Amino acid sequence: MRSMTGFGQAEAEGAKVRARVTVRTVNHRYLDVALRVPDTLRAHERQLRDVFAAHLERGRVEVTVDVERLDEPAVRLVPHGELLGAVRRLLDSLRDEGFQVAPPTFSDLLRLPDALRIESDAEAYLDEDLEVISAACRDAGREVAAARTREGLEIEKALLQRIEGLEAVHLTMTERAAGMPARLAENLGQRIEQLVDERVDRDRLAQEVAHLVDRGDVSEELDRLASHLVHFREKVAAQGPVGKRLDFLAQEIFRELNTVGSKCRDSDMTRSVLDGKVLCEQLREQVQNVE
Repeated sequence: MRSMTGFGQAEAEGAKVRARVTVRTVNHRYLDVALRVPDTLRAHERQLRDVFAAHLERGRVEVTVDVERLDEPAVRLVPHGELLGAVRRLLDSLRDEGFQVAPPTFSDLLRLPDALRIESDAEAYLDEDLEVISAACRDAGREVAAARTREGLEIEKALLQRIEGLEAVHLTMTERAAGMPARLAENLGQRIEQLVDERVDRDRLAQEVAHLVDRGDVSEELDRLASHLVHFREKVAAQGPVGKRLDFLAQEIFRELNTVGSKCRDSDMTRSVLDGKVLCEQLREQVQNVE
């Protein structure tokens, strides 16, 4: 079992670049990888996302990638040929019209917007540079996965404690429910005897009592509850992402408890149902953080 909350950090260094990667993960219904990378890495976001998808299957994953150049990248001044050609044609046209126009100086070109463009090798990464960055991402992904596993063990302990509590509640309710139909029938018969006279049809009265007793029977709900608890234990011990399944089972457990509570008018049973609901709510809170 793994949590969806974790933190990881890693660094890798090559001949030309040093990469630092920080990863934080929180709860999310699906896998959602959000990258913060330098503009020069935008074209490689898909590749970096795949690195984290190999380690994580659910959760909001916030990744920050910082890249430092260790070399002095070559810098070039590239003239805007089309713009400068237009300037030259304009000057030639003015001379043809008889104007005296001095040739533009380099300073003039620098003042002309976009006449010169600065290009640097720092804007591009070689394959070996990308491998250094990817290695830092892989190490950070492994570290956050390990952190989520450690926290997952603590969540597993908490879930099993709640399940043990629910199993104890289920046992108490089962024992109480065993004698409930007889007690309910007896109580109903006594109350009816107090309210009606001898002219009531005894057979019809017995049928109504039996119907009410049947409506108060919670054996099926308790059987389903036991099945859900067993299934929950199995999923806790299973490999891989189980959070969605556990969340569904927690909802089913709560539904069965709610049905038992609505059908029973026994005070002891009601207290057991309330105890079970408290445990189930705690269970559901923990499950929300399971991958």
